Amino acid sequence: MGKYFKYAIGEILLVVIGILIALQINNWNENRKSSIQEISVLKSLRDNLQQAEEQSKALINREIELKQILIKSINVASENNRSYKKQITDSIFKIAVWDLQRDLPTLTTYLNLKNTNQLGLIKNKLISEKFTQLDFKYNRLADILDDRLNVQEIRIDNISENNINFIQLLKFEIPEINNANEVSIDYEEILKNKKVRNLLGMKLTLTKDIIERRLELDTEIKALLKLINEQLQN
Repeated sequence: MGKYFKYAIGEILLVVIGILIALQINNWNENRKSSIQEISVLKSLRDNLQQAEEQSKALINREIELKQILIKSINVASENNRSYKKQITDSIFKIAVWDLQRDLPTLTTYLNLKNTNQLGLIKNKLISEKFTQLDFKYNRLADILDDRLNVQEIRIDNISENNINFIQLLKFEIPEINNANEVSIDYEEILKNKKVRNLLGMKLTLTKDIIERRLELDTEIKALLKLINEQLQN
């Protein structure tokens, strides 16, 4: 009886040990699978963020160019130098009045992973927190871009209807237009108009704020890229 009992206990221990080993192997496999998935997600995000960084740089440069042109246009009324005033060409005026960037850096991979709840695969808490900040800065930028677009559509676009000879300006983009009998545009006179100057001033203020928010988003993109590269190298 004693020998049988010892034998039974031994069998039970062997079964328990076997189960524990199987569970450990299963956990190891699951962790390995999860790690592989995490690396794949991080690499996809890195590629997406690298592309977004390039786009962000280009968009910031366009905004800075627009800001400089708006300042030049607004300053026309205060400048006595005739050659300075002649710098307001068709192309310059067109950019000042109608140009604006509505684009955001493309974060398709991040948004897809967010919408499918796959960001949870990222174990690094600092990276996860940084993506929360990125999301916040992204939405802040989107909001002010919408604000500027609304001002453009509701207020600034009226300049083309009420203050300029739009057909003459179209010659810049559509050379086939015959503008021989069109009245030339006196940009200096238009830019002395208080309403026009105020509208361009509103656009300048929004553009300045947009540059700041684009730079904030750009900083978050760069910080995330650094963290992800460090994580992938570990």
